[in-house]
Amino acid sequence: MYSVVEFEVLEPATINFPDNVYRLVFLNRAPVSAYMWDEANREGLDARQLIMLDTLVVNSLFRGVQEVLDNSPLSHFHMPIWLNDRRLDTFALEDRILTRREVDNICDTIGGDVLISLEYYNAGVKEHNDYYKDAPKEILNSYYEAFNKVKWNIHLPGSPTPFNSYVTVDTLFFPQVLEGSIVGDTPSGLEMVRDLFYDSGFKYGTYLVPVWNMASRTLYRGRGELLKQAAKHTDMGEWDSAYAIWRDLSVSADSTMAARAWHNLAIFYELEDRLDSASVMVDKALKLDQQDVIIMYREELDVRILNRSEIEKQVN
Repeated sequence: MYSVVEFEVLEPATINFPDNVYRLVFLNRAPVSAYMWDEANREGLDARQLIMLDTLVVNSLFRGVQEVLDNSPLSHFHMPIWLNDRRLDTFALEDRILTRREVDNICDTIGGDVLISLEYYNAGVKEHNDYYKDAPKEILNSYYEAFNKVKWNIHLPGSPTPFNSYVTVDTLFFPQVLEGSIVGDTPSGLEMVRDLFYDSGFKYGTYLVPVWNMASRTLYRGRGELLKQAAKHTDMGEWDSAYAIWRDLSVSADSTMAARAWHNLAIFYELEDRLDSASVMVDKALKLDQQDVIIMYREELDVRILNRSEIEKQVN
């Protein structure tokens, strides 16, 4: 009865940088300390291992951020400057933020317009085992939990306080045994940490710049030969032919059929990025029939329309 069409939608960043921001500078100032790791993971952790873990964490974080920047429509953010100036303090982390003078000196020296600092991270990996109730010595589920907390600050030159502060708290689960069955190869602890921090960096990147994400829309294709014929056209990529059928069906005496035609026409216009026309079409559909699919689409389209002004501001 339905088919799904998928397409890319540009979604706005959470952060709205001032218009004069063109060059990003990232500063890694997270302390290198065993205390940044969960207590159970500190046992036997020597200085060499700590440096290896820290290098893996920071590289993974920044790779995740860079992946998002590379695919953003904001080309001037594609090549940020990466700096290191590690903090020596490991206590009172909230109190030791960058001063206005420090931010100004870095931006003036490097030629950056904004300074984004990695303030600190903590992390850990835990193993969990669940056992059968009637056979407590046999494992039902076994999995690893990799978790972290990462803090970032954004500083603008000339400002005594951060422009923005953001904390991500992420968890990834890696199963070994599910309902008594072994699940493939379990990644090493280092691979778990790498994947977790890459995801955290990627998440933060989407906070900074507009990104393309996949969206899906539900088309009506059943109940009536003409709708089925239109569906065949869309399957073949012949959208203009499908449009002609939906346009004729939109004046049908059958209100349900007409509502579905207006709904499909709205999606056609959205794919053409004509959001205002799509909005008119979906309103016509709702006047004829309050079907759940149409109501849900109205909500999805409203989000895109609300985001449009932010996207235009950020991209232009």
